Amino acid sequence: MDILPATNVEREKDILWLFDFTLILKAVNGAFEMIGAAIIFAVPPTLVLRIVEFLTGGELTQDPDDPIVSLIRDSAQSFAVHTHYFFALYLALHGAVKIILVWGIFKGKRIAYPLFVIALAIFGSYEAYRGFLRHETLLQFFAAFDFLVLVLTVYEYRRRYSIPLFSFGTL
Repeated sequence: MDILPATNVEREKDILWLFDFTLILKAVNGAFEMIGAAIIFAVPPTLVLRIVEFLTGGELTQDPDDPIVSLIRDSAQSFAVHTHYFFALYLALHGAVKIILVWGIFKGKRIAYPLFVIALAIFGSYEAYRGFLRHETLLQFFAAFDFLVLVLTVYEYRRRYSIPLFSFGTL
């Protein structure tokens, strides 16, 4: 039994489905980021330190040089002192931008496409930079996913509106 090649119409439907699916994933991720930001804002940094000390205290009495427990405690200390509110603000902003722009695309707002591409480029570049600088696989994955969504967004915009994404006309 031969498998027939997909027609252009079928291929377009598959790409549109993938685009819609990635947008839904972005919106859900944005909602989780906003919830996470609210939790981080609500939890004082000292509580984070107390919880980590409680959870790792027993292990440190058995092995004071445990590298994993030391890493967890150092990370909690750094998070609580240096990045607690920055991280919460970043998550809130990142989540809100994604939700608003995905909503705009689903509502058919033409301006949402280029704004979404710009946001994906900025956030994805930051994720790639941090991911490769610190060898964080999860951030590298998110950066690659953002790039995929960016390519799909450009493709869908060009298909839908038959014009370049950024046309400045005569200035």
